[in-house]
Amino acid sequence: MSAQDNTGLLVELLALGSRDGGCHLEVGITTRDGCRRHILSIDEHTYLQIAALGPLGGHKVRLSLYMKWDPFRRTYFSSLIRIRDTFSETLYFSCSESYGEQLLKLKEQEYALSLQADRQEAAEDVRSIPVQSEHKRAALTGLKYKRTVLLRGLLFGFLLALLLLRMDGGETWLFANSAEAKQDNTMEARASAGVPAADSERTEAASSAAAAPASVHNAAEASDKTDSEELQQPPLQNRPAAENAASLAGLPAQPRLLYETVELSGDSYEYSLPEGYVALTFDDGPSPYTEQLVDILVKEGVAANFLFIGVNASRNPGAVRYAAGQGMAVGNHSWDHSDMTANPEEENRANLERASRLLEQLTAEPVTIFRPPYGAVDSRLAAEADRQQLRILLWNRDPEDWKSGSAEAILDYFRRTNPSGGIYLLHEKQMTVQALPKIIAYLKGQGLKFAVFK
Repeated sequence: MSAQDNTGLLVELLALGSRDGGCHLEVGITTRDGCRRHILSIDEHTYLQIAALGPLGGHKVRLSLYMKWDPFRRTYFSSLIRIRDTFSETLYFSCSESYGEQLLKLKEQEYALSLQADRQEAAEDVRSIPVQSEHKRAALTGLKYKRTVLLRGLLFGFLLALLLLRMDGGETWLFANSAEAKQDNTMEARASAGVPAADSERTEAASSAAAAPASVHNAAEASDKTDSEELQQPPLQNRPAAENAASLAGLPAQPRLLYETVELSGDSYEYSLPEGYVALTFDDGPSPYTEQLVDILVKEGVAANFLFIGVNASRNPGAVRYAAGQGMAVGNHSWDHSDMTANPEEENRANLERASRLLEQLTAEPVTIFRPPYGAVDSRLAAEADRQQLRILLWNRDPEDWKSGSAEAILDYFRRTNPSGGIYLLHEKQMTVQALPKIIAYLKGQGLKFAVFK
């Protein structure tokens, strides 16, 4: 195999997750001489982009080894193929240049290993050819013929015995102790009881998941015990009601709610709150971090506004339902996070309507809050928002958590500014998740009342 030959090289995504403050990707590289696993450290942007494509578990996911430059969006992008049974689809995601370089380096490394293995195999083949006389070769040929005849006779006898056993109903006895027979018998029993095959598979998958650590979300088979099992991926799906009920068993009563609901009048863009109040708002979700943020807020007895992007909500509807179900206020942050002041009026109308319609379907509640992407708003956009009965919500405190390198740096912003009357602009980022418990504790320590907008 030459260094430029792509034949036989498959890159399968096995696990995606975060741990120890970093994001990781586990891939399996399959070539003609076997399969090798690699764990790559990737940037948070690429991690979030891949995770936003939706749940990948239960599918075979193949990654593209290439990335391309998008001159319009001024970013690199790559793709993956999600495969299940006869269904497959290609999904595209934005990625960093370093992510693409890592995959290309990995490809070259695998090609070099495959080339080395091919050369070694060829050399061993040459050394294994003995120098034999014609007489010895003929003798060996005759011996091989006798062995072939003998093996065929044994195989025929075995098949005949198997046939007789089947006729006597002995098949169950023959395979009674094999794992395959037990699985087949179980499937047959479920079928006779009217249980669909898909339900049986889900039951078995749930049993397997119960035996594994709950923090591990691995796309590889459960039997592959590798270091990737330590990779932790934020939950992407809505929790079943039974699980929530079980988690509350034996715990003390819910904490007293420490927030109030503020209804916006629409006369202004709400840059501030009265003294003694504070509001936390989270932009650009839903994401793999949505449920973690919600869980922290619920634990502390407070609430926040989540301004969701429509296209992200379409990819992760469970997180939207979860946020609304836990008492968070869900708002419209446009369908595609474009600068809406540069769009035609008709495009903005469709943009807002599409995002609100999806969010209302997911939450079963009217959407009344709108935050313009980048905070960019003009009279045309404000008029369209008012026509759709959306109240514009901006902010007056910006910790710039989207580019912060640590949770402590985000917390320092809260300590350096007067939080009273503040509407904080936050984002669904890993560092923000880490900082949130301390942020809430600090704001409570200042004796502030939390507010959410509706």
